[in-house]
Amino acid sequence: MKTHIVIIGDLEESKKLKPDLRLKAQRALLTLFDKLNSEPGRPLSSYSIILGDEFQAVYEEGDHIFRHIWTIMAQLHPVLVRWSIGVGEITTPVNRQRSFEMDGPAFHRARERMEMMKKEKSLISIHTADSSSDKLLNSMFRILSNNLRGWNKNRFLILQKLCEGKEVKQIAAELGLSEVAIYKNINAGSLDAIQDLTDSIVERI
Repeated sequence: MKTHIVIIGDLEESKKLKPDLRLKAQRALLTLFDKLNSEPGRPLSSYSIILGDEFQAVYEEGDHIFRHIWTIMAQLHPVLVRWSIGVGEITTPVNRQRSFEMDGPAFHRARERMEMMKKEKSLISIHTADSSSDKLLNSMFRILSNNLRGWNKNRFLILQKLCEGKEVKQIAAELGLSEVAIYKNINAGSLDAIQDLTDSIVERI
């Protein structure tokens, strides 16, 4: 049976957010979902709100997963999102319209990691059939999570645009920043290394 990738997202500590900020984040998610669910690279099963401040999607390939993660993180900033990635089979028919009424190891793994993440304070985690590989990757993700917590919105936007294949000059023009500022963000945030890491992870899954 074909392997799929399930992503579950959850607004971190959403119940502690001010009501207006939580509502703003929820509305931003719906707008983002309309965009991500219709553009090239869209998930196989569309991003959908599944429970409270949780949402999920199913991908057939991993090429656009992290670009979508950075896009959502940028637009929701300063609200943070936990991301659990489950890789495995889906044993029910895939619902392409909404990420509902499906089951299988990929969903179970994503849900299991999401529950563990709440204790670990990690922002990104993965669960595949390879436990030894998962341990290494999740250690890297915990280090990355500590880095992400200190980012401003522009840094997320820069990483998103780098993942889209844009050059520094174009990114600077789109964000209204100098090219020097873009390079400073790339160096300070180790954005090149993060791209290399996520590209390697996509190859593994």
